[in-house]
Amino acid sequence: MAAGLRLLLAGLCWSQFRVKDAASSPPLPAPIRCALLEGVGRGGALPGGGNTRPALLRFGGDAETPPEPGPEPEVTFNVSDPWGALTPLGVPPRTPPSCELNPTNPQTGSAPWSRPLHPDARSPPTAGGQWWVAAVSTPQYGATALLQGGTSTEGTITAAVSLAVLTHTPTLHGRVGSPIHLHCAFAAPPSPFVLEWRHQSRGAGQVLLAYDSTSARAPRATPGAELLLGTRDGDGVTAVTLRLARPSPGDEGTYICSVFLPHGHAQTVLQLNVFAPPKVTLSPKNLVVTPGMSAELRCHVSGFYPLDVTVTWQRRAEKSRPSRSTGGSVMDSWTSSHRRAADGTYSRTAAARLVPAHPQHHGDVYSCVVTHGALDKPIRVSVRLLLAGTEGPHLEDITGLFLVAFILCGLIRWLYPKAARPEEETKKSQ
Repeated sequence: MAAGLRLLLAGLCWSQFRVKDAASSPPLPAPIRCALLEGVGRGGALPGGGNTRPALLRFGGDAETPPEPGPEPEVTFNVSDPWGALTPLGVPPRTPPSCELNPTNPQTGSAPWSRPLHPDARSPPTAGGQWWVAAVSTPQYGATALLQGGTSTEGTITAAVSLAVLTHTPTLHGRVGSPIHLHCAFAAPPSPFVLEWRHQSRGAGQVLLAYDSTSARAPRATPGAELLLGTRDGDGVTAVTLRLARPSPGDEGTYICSVFLPHGHAQTVLQLNVFAPPKVTLSPKNLVVTPGMSAELRCHVSGFYPLDVTVTWQRRAEKSRPSRSTGGSVMDSWTSSHRRAADGTYSRTAAARLVPAHPQHHGDVYSCVVTHGALDKPIRVSVRLLLAGTEGPHLEDITGLFLVAFILCGLIRWLYPKAARPEEETKKSQ
């Protein structure tokens, strides 16, 4: 994959993903029902675990819009969200987002490149107050926000978003070898920040990229991982999208976009699934069989990902249109095990041994049909069986011979008109 880190410091990178500008006064989102998880928080990490209580998030003081049907909330959070980061964008009205709330304490990051953000005098433990981490997600949108509590009464808490990390691509499907953009952005008041992109797959993880805004440098950059950094244009939202130049099957897995600020950090999770459609070849390309002898067909399927692929055989007799199974015309068939190529894609071979050829098999068409999740429709590759020594003239050949005879007859009459004249005079005399 192409090596290096690319920083695009242009607003164009962010324009296609940006959250609605607060100045445009978008309509307030409907209240969101949440599960409030009781127990020890996990800092800026993702919430989870513990007992739950029904809670409700309301935005901008809107107390009239009814929430989606659900249990009566025990706690209501009146949230101030100037960036609209928790707004479930693109969600149909009848599909409420999933939401979890977890009490937390702002914590410093453990990564070495995040330590300069929080010297002891400014470390998050000195911030005090109540804090929660809220995770809101839909199939088209995901956001994790750090909420700072203000005043509270019985059953009602006032809170403000101090940091939100969001994505418009919580789940992606990309083709092997084609560039993929994993969108991530964060909303926060102006301050220095540190970004970290981490990849996890099959129990192992690694930091692909880290960026420090103070020095404008990347202390960690993996070849093929590029940062598309959008500028802060007054709405407090900064794009930190990750671009994979040439993804391979090994790039499939979970991606964590983490943003560290002096007063805490938050992160959001993306899932990447990659695919590669198969290539299919059938051999032999010309199937000419001696009467009484059998033949073997091989269907080679290569370059596909993921692993699951189905190979079937079909036969169409010369005078019938619909395809049908090869029952009665195949003695045996088998399929090899999967073979993995250097690029992570797979291949396998299916074979079929035909019954000894007889005149009734002449002209039959055999097809290898391949089905795979990366295909819109199955791939079909076919070959026609020809019986050696019994190939007769086709309709096209007969038509051609008739045209040749007609032309020769006309040519003879034109070259030798006298030869035909006595016959015509004889007919007249009669």
